[in-house]
Amino acid sequence: MKFLQKALTIAAVMLAACRASAGEAQPLATNAPAVIELHDQYEAPRKLAFPATNITVLTIADRKGSEQVDGWIAALKPRYAGRIKILGIADVGGAPAFVHDKIRKKFQETRPYPVMMDWSGKVCAQLSYKPDVANILVIGRNGAILGRFSGLANVPKLAEACSLLDRVLSHTQPIKQDKKATTP
Repeated sequence: MKFLQKALTIAAVMLAACRASAGEAQPLATNAPAVIELHDQYEAPRKLAFPATNITVLTIADRKGSEQVDGWIAALKPRYAGRIKILGIADVGGAPAFVHDKIRKKFQETRPYPVMMDWSGKVCAQLSYKPDVANILVIGRNGAILGRFSGLANVPKLAEACSLLDRVLSHTQPIKQDKKATTP
């Protein structure tokens, strides 16, 4: 009987600890993984590695949040053309394997540019993305996450994102690649 009471007490304490920690906000990632390797909607391998040549703007979205990405791209791409790298990751984690081809085809129809597909959801989770909204991460050449924006690309958020990008770009020079290092 004493064993059963002790076991129930331990179980109750563990359950309370789990509930307490479940309510705590997880800290946001401060750095991107050194290497992100995923396939895009065309099943081509894509790689993002740090250190990088340019500042990277990484968009991350699930199905609902993907509707908000285009506004960010439309505002940032022409302003920073050639000075930043813009990449996208789709959180398609949880999608059963039998619908992967259907999802890829839909992406091919709506997104002609490559979008990395995170079928496990692990990369998106590592980057502390928020579901149901567009997530925009400004990542320094060294992989440090310098800024986070989410939701619709409205005037105040765009102004803040542009201000951050302008500041960062004014203080960094692209890494010049050694031609010897780029030969296969």
